[in-house]
Amino acid sequence: MPHYDVVDTSNNNGLMTVANWRAMKKYGVKAMIAKLSEGTYFTDQTAKPSIRNAVSAGLHVNGYHFARFTTVAGAKAEARMAARSALKAGLGKNSVIVLDFEATNSGWNQNSKIVKAWINEVHRMGYPKTDVYTMGSWINSVPLNNSGRGGWVANYPYNPSGFKLYTGYNGWQWTSSMHFPGCYGGFDVSQMYSNYYYGTATKATKPKKAIYYRYNPKMIYARTPINRYKDIKFKHKVDHFPAGTVFSIAKVVKYGKITRFQLANGLYITSNRANVNRLYYSPKGGVKRVKSVHGSHRYRDKALHKVVDWQPAGTQFDVSKVVVYGDTTRIKLANGLFISGNKKINSFIK
Repeated sequence: MPHYDVVDTSNNNGLMTVANWRAMKKYGVKAMIAKLSEGTYFTDQTAKPSIRNAVSAGLHVNGYHFARFTTVAGAKAEARMAARSALKAGLGKNSVIVLDFEATNSGWNQNSKIVKAWINEVHRMGYPKTDVYTMGSWINSVPLNNSGRGGWVANYPYNPSGFKLYTGYNGWQWTSSMHFPGCYGGFDVSQMYSNYYYGTATKATKPKKAIYYRYNPKMIYARTPINRYKDIKFKHKVDHFPAGTVFSIAKVVKYGKITRFQLANGLYITSNRANVNRLYYSPKGGVKRVKSVHGSHRYRDKALHKVVDWQPAGTQFDVSKVVVYGDTTRIKLANGLFISGNKKINSFIK
């Protein structure tokens, strides 16, 4: 039979205990891959305790995200969901974050764009090790190993004994119905051909401590979906806004050891930097280069009244300095011209 190198789990298997993982180790299991999230709407709550228990049992730990996206924008949104879920589950930078791509096949050209967009965004979010999982019938439609060995492929022969499939990839998932003593349900098991999934130490990285704004940035945008509440305790939800929504902040209000943002209408939103970010660059932020998102005007004055020209999307600007203008900021270029300091208009490069 193929090897029992890696087992992947989800909420369908319930919460995996230390005893469960130790039982699997007797079969040669070296690493686990926990489901982290799906689309932009689901976070697997069993991931964190299952990962913690796998670490206690001495296994390498990784995570996967089940893709629902079909566009570049959707891919980036789901990548952010995956990275945030990985962090909350306790996965460090040596863990592999896998894209489970098996829901919609849009053909090679579109799949290449959206898969690469997801990978690049996960890297930008702080996880340098990624891989792509798909079924054997899709390997010519999905970019799996564009740079050396890569990819994790599923194919379930009726009798896998004697088979050794997809050796040019990281691994082959050869069954979805393996049963281990004392463990609930059937499990996906894979034979691996590289050490790519064995990079984690036997201690998971703790999620970073939440950081809250202590000053009023005046204007912010949502990194994640945001709820508005009637009360500072966040017990009475009013409504819900998607990532990217811009809010004007009336004031910062203390709530125990943390803070909340209060809006002009008296409602409250979070001030957690993981969920919101100031809309305009800070004069003290040290930004050196930005890129136009959808195209940018250049102006002679910082009031942005005297237009000089229009620069297309993707244009990069070297920043001389960031200057304050009312509750906003402007970016002054080396040639003395000005562009908007709005991060959604001119995005950060370095």
